[in-house]
Amino acid sequence: MIINDNVEVALALPERVGLHVGQDDEDFSVVRERLGPNRVIGISVHNVDEARAALNTSADYAGVGPCWSTSSKAGIRKEDVLMLDGTREVVAALAAPQSETVGAHSRLPCVLIGGLNLHTAMRTLISSVSAQNAPDGIAVISAIVARKDPSNAAAELHAIIEAYHAECTRRRSSTATSILSATQALPTPFASSADLVNAAAELLKAYHTVYDRKTRSDDVTNVSITRPLVQTITSHVSSNFSANIALAFSASPIMSHEAEEALSLSKAIGALVLNIGTINQEARQGMAVAGPAANERGTPIVLDPVGVGATQFRREVTNDILNHTQVTLIKGNASEISALIGSTEVRAQGVDSVGTLSNPGELAAQLAVQEGAFVLLTGEVDYLTNGEIVIESRCGTMLLGRVTATGCSLGVVVAASLAAAKSSYNVNLGSVQVQRITPPRTHHCLLVGALMGVLAFTIAAERASLSPQVAGPGTFIPAFLDEIAALKPQTLQDYNDRVRVYKR
Repeated sequence: MIINDNVEVALALPERVGLHVGQDDEDFSVVRERLGPNRVIGISVHNVDEARAALNTSADYAGVGPCWSTSSKAGIRKEDVLMLDGTREVVAALAAPQSETVGAHSRLPCVLIGGLNLHTAMRTLISSVSAQNAPDGIAVISAIVARKDPSNAAAELHAIIEAYHAECTRRRSSTATSILSATQALPTPFASSADLVNAAAELLKAYHTVYDRKTRSDDVTNVSITRPLVQTITSHVSSNFSANIALAFSASPIMSHEAEEALSLSKAIGALVLNIGTINQEARQGMAVAGPAANERGTPIVLDPVGVGATQFRREVTNDILNHTQVTLIKGNASEISALIGSTEVRAQGVDSVGTLSNPGELAAQLAVQEGAFVLLTGEVDYLTNGEIVIESRCGTMLLGRVTATGCSLGVVVAASLAAAKSSYNVNLGSVQVQRITPPRTHHCLLVGALMGVLAFTIAAERASLSPQVAGPGTFIPAFLDEIAALKPQTLQDYNDRVRVYKR
């Protein structure tokens, strides 16, 4: 048992009962003197300076927070919340560099606190791991006491902690096996880029209704997968084009932002796209219902954090989404992926990127591990990863960057492709509780679906740009729609030399 703040209560109890003190409570040295050397005493740290100071105390552990806003403690300001980057920095500061003179501790054990629950615990723990240090666990209040089934709540959180420590052990072991199960491990059964492209082509054959330009009709000869309904909460700027792309790519779009119907829609949709392009209160409310509802049904979810690095507001919106929803795939450009992983190599200029990444595939893979999702980093070269392998694709055209909504519509195509893979391979993502422990990125069959979407989109765009009828951005769009509608599965295989796959 640990008593919070009250030294007098702790003194009245047996020595096995510990105490936790905050920065505004009695001086730590006085508390230690009063309670003696054998009591477990913890200390709260909210920033790097407090963490470094804690190393020079006789504290037994530190509580790092608040990681997120919490209803358990009043008076927390928005600027007090550490979020992922801040939490990582404070945890790192609780381990003294080898070059520095060590005080009372070379490393102080720590737990994360503040707004941690079934949804936020794993991503916060994983993202707090650095080369310097890693958190040991979490401290919670409302995540257990606010539940009607506190014992189940505690068991669920314990399972997350066990999964987190298993991942940390795997990282430390030089002979560690992949986080993927034996039946899912790559490169088997996909030993090469050709294997992956062939698998994507086979999936496209079963999914896509090819428009035959000669007969002016649909060819459904090989189609065996039901056309998925894709709900897209997106920018009003991109809604029309995204819907048209979905139709051309054999999906049925519904562009609904309404929270009131999100729960009902979750019973019918095959995939969900959350796009923060022109985010407003209506869209945020819709996402807050649609995301968790899709999670409960194991429906694939694509997050497009448009311009997340541009403003603090967009960072907060994106973190809010990632805290209430386990997404299946995150799609973003260099600045967006950099912002989510805490890198400063590339900065945002509106929704565009300025600068270059030294190792984009590795950065995307780090984000995949942090969020438990596949990551698609788009650009002149596209990088698709599950955190274990990275697929590079060099297809596409510069014209994709000369018209609006192409990035948003790619998210819709990938979402439809994930729905197709889930159906074809009978993938069971499980409920949100399952997904937080066994994340979507561990289902390699969905990687095939994501690759199918990326290749179909970029190859169709490239072929459209080479059409004699295309003179620039204005004539590119209709040609692009025509190409994606008429795209044949074997066309993907023609571009096999543009695809490379490698392990991290």
